[in-house]
Amino acid sequence: MYGVRLAICGLILAGCTLSGEAVPLLPEMAEPTATPTAAAPAEFVEDVSDVMRGICFEAAFDAAGQVFVLRDTAAYIHFYDLADESHLCRHPVERTPFDFSSGRILAGGWSTGIGCTARHEIQSVTRDEATQQVTITVQFITEGSCDYELVRPLWLALDGVAGYAIDLHIAPAS
Repeated sequence: MYGVRLAICGLILAGCTLSGEAVPLLPEMAEPTATPTAAAPAEFVEDVSDVMRGICFEAAFDAAGQVFVLRDTAAYIHFYDLADESHLCRHPVERTPFDFSSGRILAGGWSTGIGCTARHEIQSVTRDEATQQVTITVQFITEGSCDYELVRPLWLALDGVAGYAIDLHIAPAS
């Protein structure tokens, strides 16, 4: 019995890296299929959630509920350094390049919930030229009655708004 528990713990720890898919708590259950993020309703917003695929489940779970706005390469590197320094991941975090050179901004975070699948649905995007503010409202949605603890990333690349305040609201699953 002890050997089985040890094997299960090993399988759980081996599956640390997030790929944007739902991660089951019990390794003997099949991994559910994730529903893709809804298309952004604005030209200057692009879903680039895959850029954070190297952040492990534990680090993403720990950061869930926080919104991050990264405006340059130095902030991006610092973000990854914080993930490594948390020691929540068994291995150093895989760092995926992101091009900030054209003034792109990276904004996002992770959401958690219980269910079979999870997704983010962008409800609205407002770009106010007068106040130089972008407001994005997103709903986190879980579906199904599975007992999976899900962590889902939402990371958006924003073009042409380098000097703007970014206000990203992610409503939790209800």
